Amino acid sequence: KQTVLQANANVVALEPSEDSSFDYWLRISTLDKRQPIRLPVKLAPYHRRLLDGKRINTSMTLTCKPSGWWLTLTVDEHVPAITADESPVVGVDVGIANFLTTSTGKRYGTFRGKLARRHKLDREKRRRKARLRACLKKKGVLRLPSLTNQRLARHVQQEINRAVNQFYADHAGHQVAYEDLNVRAMRFKARRANAYLYAANLAHLPRQLAWGASKRGQTARASWAAYSSQECSRCHFVSRANRPEQQTFCCQACGLQLNADENAALNHQARFHDREMQACHSKEAVKALLDARHVAYLQSPDSRSLSARREPAFGCESISGQSGVGHHSGSRRRKHPS
Repeated sequence: KQTVLQANANVVALEPSEDSSFDYWLRISTLDKRQPIRLPVKLAPYHRRLLDGKRINTSMTLTCKPSGWWLTLTVDEHVPAITADESPVVGVDVGIANFLTTSTGKRYGTFRGKLARRHKLDREKRRRKARLRACLKKKGVLRLPSLTNQRLARHVQQEINRAVNQFYADHAGHQVAYEDLNVRAMRFKARRANAYLYAANLAHLPRQLAWGASKRGQTARASWAAYSSQECSRCHFVSRANRPEQQTFCCQACGLQLNADENAALNHQARFHDREMQACHSKEAVKALLDARHVAYLQSPDSRSLSARREPAFGCESISGQSGVGHHSGSRRRKHPS
């Protein structure tokens, strides 16, 4: 939809300006030999500060926008690594209610509130535009109004960038473990939920996490997202019944109760250095590995000592074992007072 020209030094070159009114001259070669076109380039104070003392790459991009022509420059910058293998690891879970939820229980950014209200108004506006498009199409109008809202998408990306920057400011020197989220395969039965998911722009979160870590010199690694929201971070039991509600996690095997996003962040934190999990090539392999670890946990002394003092989850029966069959572990009342 926009005119974009991408060229190397053979066609476009940036020359420093000797006049104080402009910063650079953009030399564009033409078909006439030794008769180039020179365009003045003026930089903002922010651009001067970033380009001060740096060598500009030869590849450049010219983009024609309604406000004028914009020049895109790139520079190479060496960022020293500030994290090592011994650095602490923080797990991050991506969601809509909270953009980022860490394994320490902190939350950053949300799509609810102001963004949700703007999304609701945008859906109503798109419905009206859809009816208008149908009427204009019947009348043979070729140029139809667009249904996309670029302003809402930009605001959502700005909120995501703000949440990621705040996260890295609070976790300087940490290694980051996040999920390799496949938003394209995520679908809901309700069209309203799909529109809510599309407007949240969850695919931008993993990319921004990786970019934020690379420019700060921190190590960030994507782990398997399979069964991260259904796996218990303590006993590795996997079941859909572990999620009785969207924001609640209740393990049906060991009775662990905590926030669902925080439990998923703990799983990502544990999978950061997990060699066996990284060697899995399919969701079936991940499920088999988690089942084997749950069986090993049931045979460990920690499981036996925990089941002896465990309380029932949500006032219902506590279920132990992989088969999902257990007994009520509530305390018996005495017939006579002491």
